Amino acid sequence: MNIHKNVGFFLVICLLFIGISAGASMNETPSAVVKTDAGLISGLVQDGLRVYLGIPFAAPPTGELRWRAPEPVSPWEGVKETTAFSPACPQPIAADPNLSMSEDCLYLNVWTPAKSDNEKLPVMVFFYGGAFGKIAGSMSLYNGTALAQKGVIVVTPNYRVGALGFLAHPELDAESSQNSSGNYGLLDQIAALEWVQRNIESFGGDPSRVTIFGQSAGGESILIHLANPETKELYQQAIVESGTFWTKGAEIDALYTKADAEQLGEAYAKSLGFSGPDAIKQMRTLSYQDITNATPWPNSSFKMVNTPHFEPTIDGSVIPESPETVFRENRENPVPLIIGNNANDGTTLAAGANMSVQEYSTFIQSRFGNESGVVLEKYPANSTAEVQLRLEQIMTDYDFTDPVKFVAGSMANISPDTYRYQYSYVLPGQPYGAFHGSETMLLFGVPLPENPVTDSVRENMIDLWTRFAKTGDPNGGMNVSWPKYTEDGAYLDIGAAPIVK
Repeated sequence: MNIHKNVGFFLVICLLFIGISAGASMNETPSAVVKTDAGLISGLVQDGLRVYLGIPFAAPPTGELRWRAPEPVSPWEGVKETTAFSPACPQPIAADPNLSMSEDCLYLNVWTPAKSDNEKLPVMVFFYGGAFGKIAGSMSLYNGTALAQKGVIVVTPNYRVGALGFLAHPELDAESSQNSSGNYGLLDQIAALEWVQRNIESFGGDPSRVTIFGQSAGGESILIHLANPETKELYQQAIVESGTFWTKGAEIDALYTKADAEQLGEAYAKSLGFSGPDAIKQMRTLSYQDITNATPWPNSSFKMVNTPHFEPTIDGSVIPESPETVFRENRENPVPLIIGNNANDGTTLAAGANMSVQEYSTFIQSRFGNESGVVLEKYPANSTAEVQLRLEQIMTDYDFTDPVKFVAGSMANISPDTYRYQYSYVLPGQPYGAFHGSETMLLFGVPLPENPVTDSVRENMIDLWTRFAKTGDPNGGMNVSWPKYTEDGAYLDIGAAPIVK
């Protein structure tokens, strides 16, 4: 049951508040030329920052490079203008009707407050959510201005999603020296982090002070990188926002086994009419539209329960083993960590279940087995409306809050600089509580109706995240001290007023 995020709902909420534009702001002027390892680039000056949009960090993953690890960028002559967001990686059009898409999508964006290349500023690299199937770092929803104005460099890469990013197939295994396939989107993330290591000094950044952070599928990505010893040199700190990673969760299964992923991949190839020994070769001749149009995406997020979709695979290489096992045995990369989730993550993600009381009971039995009686006693439902409420609560508690406590407890055993939060602030005017992804609207400065409380919460979050990126400790900007996570379970509730609970 592979649901993650009601991306459509999240975008609708954002569009209610803003008119999303992929263009630059009006107060823009040309910025200084920067030398990268592939060539010279120029950008813009916006809001006191140097901004570079659409920097290529890998070769276009097209043709024979489709479903392969990202290749290096071909160097260019002269100065490349990087003044506009690149297209998003191909995805179902329902993600955002106005989103420009192209398979040539491996680009990233940089916001830097540095005036020269010797300032050694901390760096924050953000990976977006979207169920590994939608959204993009090139969306102006993820504008790094508000964070960068606090003295950090912000980088937002694209990565491949859906079938183009996560298709596993035996033929692809045979092409790989690692005998693995299916995690091309994660390999894109690694390539972006490697680009940061090679190039961020030219933007005034310090490659030894990199904080990776992500929300939803992006948060799950951070957990995967934390569990992979091969990526530990690419970052020094991490922030996880509402990232789940149970292989078999209450309502969300966050990762596939290799066998299950390849079974899905073969079935997908057959749906396109390819089942022989040259299936992948033939699929590489298709347009990206043929690929994305063959990838179903139900309108109701809960209907994803019965619709397998493409997501990370425990392939023995990019994901060497189950991240749960790694964290259970305290073998993750021991770095300073902020981890938390939203108080009502499930309100939008479990939307549209439309399940009867009997169907609810059967569903819980199928998911919890011998523990189903305890779950039904804790989350009783006597009507369809109560069923919907209980499913939302179960998802929030089991699929989000429990992984947060599990990971925080594990990391605290090996890294004392571990901090847990719960985001509980409800944006005025909407009935969904502190819904999944709502905190990113504050972190990335999405314009919202004027409200002094909202402004205060926004300022607190931006200060906490950037202070952590600078020092490894989020404290110092509030009148509340955020304690490190220990066995007593204390965490910071980020609501209208921050409070330790």
